[in-house]
Amino acid sequence: MVGYTTANTIINTGDKPRTETTGMPCIWLLDMFNPSPSAVIVIPYNGDTSKPATTGYFGEIPSDRIKYEGNVLFFKADGKSRGKLGIHPPRAKHLMGSYDPDHHLLTITQFDVDPGGRYLNQEWATNKPPFSGDAVNAYNDGPLADGGQMGPFYELESVAPAAALAPGALQIHRHSVFHFTGTEASLDKISRQTLGVPIEKIKTIFQ
Repeated sequence: MVGYTTANTIINTGDKPRTETTGMPCIWLLDMFNPSPSAVIVIPYNGDTSKPATTGYFGEIPSDRIKYEGNVLFFKADGKSRGKLGIHPPRAKHLMGSYDPDHHLLTITQFDVDPGGRYLNQEWATNKPPFSGDAVNAYNDGPLADGGQMGPFYELESVAPAAALAPGALQIHRHSVFHFTGTEASLDKISRQTLGVPIEKIKTIFQ
């Protein structure tokens, strides 16, 4: 196993407050990982069984690549189809993960979430309110329209709320990554305790 934690800080060193008028930045953490044919992203979320996610960042994600079951979102991480999703702040939990059965690799990320925070809209669309964004994101890389490809890779992402900072004020966003390899029995215990999902469910969700 290996893990690390980062405390990411921005400080307004200027003499003007950061507002909707002057501009409010945000901290955005993107973890990039190697895909595999059977890898699956797992995102638990709060609330009822209604749709918790924005799923059309780069075109709507095909229904055979994303599933919802028991307040958990499952998303293929095979690096073969470009798609991004985001979890709305009130529905977001402070963790998510992925499992790669081919390499017996379980990844867990933990991060700060403010359910009532104002998150910047990261969609490539200017017709939506700027503070209607998501708190947690996941991305699966795939071929571009011209046939090229950036990766392949997949990403687990966390975002801090828009920073309305007075002069001298700061914002801190904490984000942790943990990788575990081992027997499926040992990884199953960790997956159940963190993601609330057995390894067998992750392995078979898209079969």
